[in-house]
Amino acid sequence: MLVLEKKVSLMQNDYNKKWRSFVSEREETKEPVKVSPLFEDLEREINKFDKFLSEMSSIDLSTPQTIKEDRALLTEEKRTLTFSDLPDIPISEIGWSSLQTTEGGEEIPSQQRLQLAQFLDNIKGNTLQEKLKSLSDFYSMGDNVKARLAGAETSSEAISEAISYLTFFKILTQVITNFNAASAGFTFESFLAVLLGGSQIATGGGTIADFKTGAGEPVSLKLYKEGQLIVGGSYRDLVNDLIKDGKMRYICVTKNLFGAPGAQEGDLKFYSFNFTLNNVFNIFGNSKQKDSLDCMLLPRTFMASNGEDVGALGLMKKEEFPSEEEVNKMFVERFKEQASSSLGLTDQEIEEALRIIDFANNDDLYNTKKVRGKDPFKSSNKLSSLRINTETDGEPHPLELATLATNINDAIIADLKASTGRSEEERAKISKEYFSGDKKIQVKKSQDFYQKADDELKKKCLQVSHGYVNAKSFKLSEGMVSRIANLSQPTVEGVFPEGQSEVGIGSIEIGSQKISEVLSRVSKILNENIFDIFSNLKALTVNIQGYFAGGLQDDAKATEAQNNANNIEKKTEKLKGKN
Repeated sequence: MLVLEKKVSLMQNDYNKKWRSFVSEREETKEPVKVSPLFEDLEREINKFDKFLSEMSSIDLSTPQTIKEDRALLTEEKRTLTFSDLPDIPISEIGWSSLQTTEGGEEIPSQQRLQLAQFLDNIKGNTLQEKLKSLSDFYSMGDNVKARLAGAETSSEAISEAISYLTFFKILTQVITNFNAASAGFTFESFLAVLLGGSQIATGGGTIADFKTGAGEPVSLKLYKEGQLIVGGSYRDLVNDLIKDGKMRYICVTKNLFGAPGAQEGDLKFYSFNFTLNNVFNIFGNSKQKDSLDCMLLPRTFMASNGEDVGALGLMKKEEFPSEEEVNKMFVERFKEQASSSLGLTDQEIEEALRIIDFANNDDLYNTKKVRGKDPFKSSNKLSSLRINTETDGEPHPLELATLATNINDAIIADLKASTGRSEEERAKISKEYFSGDKKIQVKKSQDFYQKADDELKKKCLQVSHGYVNAKSFKLSEGMVSRIANLSQPTVEGVFPEGQSEVGIGSIEIGSQKISEVLSRVSKILNENIFDIFSNLKALTVNIQGYFAGGLQDDAKATEAQNNANNIEKKTEKLKGKN
């Protein structure tokens, strides 16, 4: 009967924890308490208990050995570290990317970033490829990893490494599986930037890059479902980066997930390559992709004069049509101003609204043509998903964003047309510079002319190319990315970052079930002391919440919390003693 009493006690404690947590959360959010979810939890616990009683009926309680073995099973279950026991790092794309600069120019990371970095800094490797290899080795728990952990100078060193790797997998799983595509992309940028010791680049930074590594290398990141990867964006922004830095690194990640939303399992595959001043025209020309081919076309007069005469391009108005990055900056600035003045949104609500709209990346805003600054949105009734929940008198209130976003987009289109528009005659003359005769021949001529040019003439070529002059977008498919070395021929040198010999740089598995498998492999490293620390840490949190939720009246909870804290101190001192 001791087993039965133990099970009842465990069930009761679990339910009491849920109740205290539930009340504590409502105290913090000031929401009215609704007990129906607790009754649903109680019903689930009763069903579990009924199942337990059914299982108990098959046990011979008169046999001491049976009772002993069952007690051992219960004890073993209690000692198992689970997915939920691993450290919870609040997921904050803004917090992770936040770096404040002092008057002396020193960058001070936010508390959220420091909290994440203390785990990610323990992931071994200097490059992303090396870190992915290290993560993959840890996941498989090969002999080299076991030997490294077993040979650690101190037990705390081994525990620190193991917890850091496990926490990495947990946070990444939450980022990829618990958010919609747009939010996951933003948060993943911050996560990867912290992993590589760098920081995100603010929208409107005048670059196609999303973040910089700790070494200052700009990186453009793409995260897509496997089979749907698209590497693309503003051709003008890419050109400006190539003229400035000579290259632009792309890190592409494809996700292959299965299972219900929020509980998905699967893997992430990573690819990496460079666009360089030397290879960009070969990659576009050899890809045979229409958008990219249109971008690289050079004016006939420019080539005939060896770059001395721009021909009909001299007819263009002084003010060029802005790049997609610049148009996005215009939209963001106008939306912030009008959302505050006309809708009364707070700064936090405005940031959330901009995430939902995702003007720079969300092609679903448009019908067939999707050029920022030129093409209108779909009708507002087809953009019903553009909503944000605001608070009115403490109650959530949905607010539609489509009307304001559409009006701002229409105003930008009108303003740009007035400032950069060309007459029919001008457009015809300029188009003739690029599209006279056979397009395939013109592409080949442009590619050959570019490859024979020195670096300075290459930069001039890029600035008069069709995609730059007309603010076009380029595009490469997943298949093209996989063949990037072939596409860059004969200028393959520099297409891969240093130390990399192929486009694929590794893969990692994610999901709570995957992490549980790793936990079972690493259980011997996380010995009894660390299990006790985690267990008491969790109980300490629950008891503190219960004490405050009870209006500081339940002294028993305060005493339990104090005992938990003492246990944590003792176990931590014991670990220190082993070092």
